[in-house]
Amino acid sequence: MKQTIYKDPVCGRKLNRQKAHIAIDHDGITYYLCCPRCQREFEADPQRYARPELGQKTPKAK
Repeated sequence: MKQTIYKDPVCGRKLNRQKAHIAIDHDGITYYLCCPRCQREFEADPQRYARPELGQKTPKAK
């Protein structure tokens, strides 16, 4: 089964969901981050790093 590879929006590292340090939802997009440093930077300034093409659309709750 092929895994989808995502790009950490802060440092650009390529990773799959299972290897991500954390997944953060921002404006309906889930971003996968590789480490605590990238998490801190993203959370401090999400508008700087959030680009929908780097994440996965978050499913709407039913």
